[in-house]
Amino acid sequence: MLPGLEKISTKIRGLTHAISHITRSCLPWTVASLPLEHSPAQPRASGKAERKVGRLLNVHPATLIINHLFTSLILVFQLSGVCGQPSTPIDQNQGAPGTAKAKLGNFPWQALTIIYGRGGGALLRDRWILTAAHTIYPKDSFFQKNQSVNVFLGHTDIEEIIRLGAHSVRRVIVHPDYRPEEPNNFEGDIALLELEKSVLLSPNLLPICLPDNETLYSSGLMGYVSGFGMERGRLVSQLKYVSLPIAKREACEAWLLEKNRTEVFSSNMFCAGNRTIKQDACQGDSGGVFAVWDNTTERWMATGIVSWGIDCSKGYGFYTKVLSYVDWLKSIMEGKA
Repeated sequence: MLPGLEKISTKIRGLTHAISHITRSCLPWTVASLPLEHSPAQPRASGKAERKVGRLLNVHPATLIINHLFTSLILVFQLSGVCGQPSTPIDQNQGAPGTAKAKLGNFPWQALTIIYGRGGGALLRDRWILTAAHTIYPKDSFFQKNQSVNVFLGHTDIEEIIRLGAHSVRRVIVHPDYRPEEPNNFEGDIALLELEKSVLLSPNLLPICLPDNETLYSSGLMGYVSGFGMERGRLVSQLKYVSLPIAKREACEAWLLEKNRTEVFSSNMFCAGNRTIKQDACQGDSGGVFAVWDNTTERWMATGIVSWGIDCSKGYGFYTKVLSYVDWLKSIMEGKA
């Protein structure tokens, strides 16, 4: 638990104890002393068992309710404001080639979007989804622009996450620099989806943090990309992830020239991957985040968004540099834009 939240929890526990003491002093009842027909509801059992429970508890029913209420409040305080701290962290030392299946709680910020097809995203705070603009307005101009936006959260199994139900989207905000009519330019490939209602945070559903410094983009730094996209030509049924190093910009520029590519590779993008080890994000992963561990804050940061590439696992992948857009993101989420 974070130090500030620990202090709050301690105060709440102290208050709970004080209320419990006052309640017992002023109203010295026990569950057993109440008439049976007025006793709090219990699981169906024998009358003897009910009376035994009452004697063991020796508390007023209101105290039980208050204790439950404050326990719930402690949980709320623990989760509020906490980002980038998964309940089941991945083993950062497992740099084995290839993808791996994610466990529940590894990437609790992971969102599945279904708009024109599968896409990804990440939970920010408790009601925002960070994603790529091109999953909403594809570069293919023949697509309609009023497609429904479906967001799913809270599981690593595709059937289970869909069974949990879609979260209604209140608002879609695409960065003004994004140009869907320019097929070779993914500048501004970033968007926010505001959910209709705040989600109930849990160990399997937690937000990721936004980056705050350039050191998170150092070449060689490892990041993790997760998604429900393509693998070996087929859509996966389980959330997969891959670890990728941030590549040197010069290496990616040279590779694009070698391939005679004309895509824009601006300062608001970065590249990741390794030409010798064929690992990469793929179709269906777009919009998911490139997550980097920050040793200073000990939290995971959404430093990039899966944006574009040339085929899959055949070189480098290119990502929207989230740090370039943090001010814009915060202005939207804080209602200043």
